[in-house]
Amino acid sequence: MKREIPLAITFISGFLLIVALFIPHKPFGTLQETFNDWYIIVSGFTMILGIDSLLLHNWNKVKRRKSDWPYALALIMSFFLTFLWGLYSIVYEPTHNPFAPTASFLKYFYKSIFVPLQATMFALLAFFIASAAYRAFRAREINSTLLLFSAALVMLGRVPEGEQAAPYVFGIIFLLFAVYFFIEASLLTAGFLKYLYIALGVLLLAAIYPVGKLLLAYLPKIADWIMNIPQLAAKRGILIGVALGGIAMSLRIIVGIERTYLK
Repeated sequence: MKREIPLAITFISGFLLIVALFIPHKPFGTLQETFNDWYIIVSGFTMILGIDSLLLHNWNKVKRRKSDWPYALALIMSFFLTFLWGLYSIVYEPTHNPFAPTASFLKYFYKSIFVPLQATMFALLAFFIASAAYRAFRAREINSTLLLFSAALVMLGRVPEGEQAAPYVFGIIFLLFAVYFFIEASLLTAGFLKYLYIALGVLLLAAIYPVGKLLLAYLPKIADWIMNIPQLAAKRGILIGVALGGIAMSLRIIVGIERTYLK
């Protein structure tokens, strides 16, 4: 019965929600709002269970002196500090609202502690994103090269000074590639590949000025075209795949095939 009752509740609620979506009339019309209220209540209890699990897990780390236990202790202390300070603002301060403009919780804890810590985390995240972008944008093959150039065009086209800086940025890139091809050609003996590298280097040097003029005139339009045509097409494909995956997973949960939530 421990498995059958949750499966029955899941099937009935999921089926009734589907019916309410396609038949918005009595007695099904108000079912969606009622279920949403129930879900909010249930999610409140699940948050309590999550807090209990989080505190117990970190307390066990502290008690057994596992690796990184000082971080677990800092988390527990921060949780109780936040909870007690917010409770004090609700009960004892005149506004009875921890996020009121004059509340001590907002002024001293949220704005002076939480916001700077959040800014620090996002600043550190920027370095990780830059590192991941560097690894992803290495021009090792044609796909990576196209990704590199399209990303550079979009980033330069979406910032205020990017339109003026783009000719210089791509001019330097073309110059570096030309130097690379000339160096590779100098290391080869006479042959087709040597002359091909020389031709590519000369072509890149000759393209610096016209490409710079083109970017100066049409960079915002090029960036908009990349975002509205190729990027949007790929994005729609991903969203369709996500939607179909969500539908498939929902049906598996409703009919009882997927039961991992019971463990």
